[in-house]
Amino acid sequence: MSSPGPTLPEGIDAVLFDAGGVLVDLDYGYLRRLIEPVIGDVDLPALSQAEAIARREINNNVREGATVAGSWRDYFHIILGRVGVPGHRHEALIDSLWEAHHRVGLWTVACDGAFGVVATLKRRGIRVGVVSNAEGQVARNLDDAGFKGSFDTVVDSHLVGVSKPDPTIFAIALERMSLRADRTIFVGDIPEVDVKGARAAGIAAILLDRHDLYPSIDAPRIGTLEELPGLLGL
Repeated sequence: MSSPGPTLPEGIDAVLFDAGGVLVDLDYGYLRRLIEPVIGDVDLPALSQAEAIARREINNNVREGATVAGSWRDYFHIILGRVGVPGHRHEALIDSLWEAHHRVGLWTVACDGAFGVVATLKRRGIRVGVVSNAEGQVARNLDDAGFKGSFDTVVDSHLVGVSKPDPTIFAIALERMSLRADRTIFVGDIPEVDVKGARAAGIAAILLDRHDLYPSIDAPRIGTLEELPGLLGL
């Protein structure tokens, strides 16, 4: 699945990626093991769909003025509610998820096709970096997922003190990599955070919409990361 949007630059020097939901997925296996004692069997596709809907709700909340920093617990409340976890069990489970996230990371499973796409871009001479709203350990999580040494820079919002959609965080990546905004692409999966933020920094954005949640988005849209090289004409 791909859809048209504003024209992309004819020549690019670099692609910047969001991390969670684009390069690395939530560890659904861990989440399932945590909640099955509460509600019984949960299949992974149901968790994946619930997570996508949670991201859409966070997107809506940000559009209505909510802060990205306050969205972590809301995100998991939505996931747990969608798969049937009773509300009175949410807080304890989210506390456990927060502890695990800081201890070992929850986003440590490489997304389908991510290794191959990053390798293809680098083989074609296109530099790659990461700009992520995170809690201080996104570089470690990417390493644990198998991406160690893959990126020219990893900009973690917690470490630099500014979060998407603020264009400043994108400017940090451009400065670190000595890039021009008009020759850089950003790939993310939350329109209000990723597309708007990148555009505010002068960077063309591509939306990865794996669950077809944003069919009317005014941006180039792909359904799988493997579509990216073709969209860029590589």
